[in-house]
Amino acid sequence: MLEPLFNFMTAIRPLSDELKGVLAQNLEIIEVPKRHILLKEGQTCDYIHVVIKGLLRMYYIKDGEEVCSRFMEEQRMAMSVSSFYTRTPGYEFIETIEPCILARIHYDRLQKIYNERDEFNFIARAITEVYFIRSEERLYLIRKQSAEERYVYFIKNYPE
Repeated sequence: MLEPLFNFMTAIRPLSDELKGVLAQNLEIIEVPKRHILLKEGQTCDYIHVVIKGLLRMYYIKDGEEVCSRFMEEQRMAMSVSSFYTRTPGYEFIETIEPCILARIHYDRLQKIYNERDEFNFIARAITEVYFIRSEERLYLIRKQSAEERYVYFIKNYPE
């Protein structure tokens, strides 16, 4: 079940069998139905979820309306970044759009792996860099493009 995730990480840097074992022991695999809320506004985000199968969306509420901020397809991470790292309640929701299989890791377990496995720090940094690039991309789209231009960009760059 974790092979797609390990393949994704190995593309960044080869994983030792020992690290694969540590990750397998600390990642929890969960199956979640369609339209299941993984995180609500006001909750502290305790988990990073990685989509093994399915599709998630993040959104927030503005003036009583849901505003979708991003989608996470297979091999993508889902978390409220500020809530997860500051350990404070967040403003975002994470919901499944279709039935999902997710790998998740609790904040405390992740910190333990960071402290004990230098090899994992390199991989996590590279994943974080990709996340920041995508975040900057989203900011550019919001600031500089119309809704129609953003939609065309989304369809072109994320056909799945």
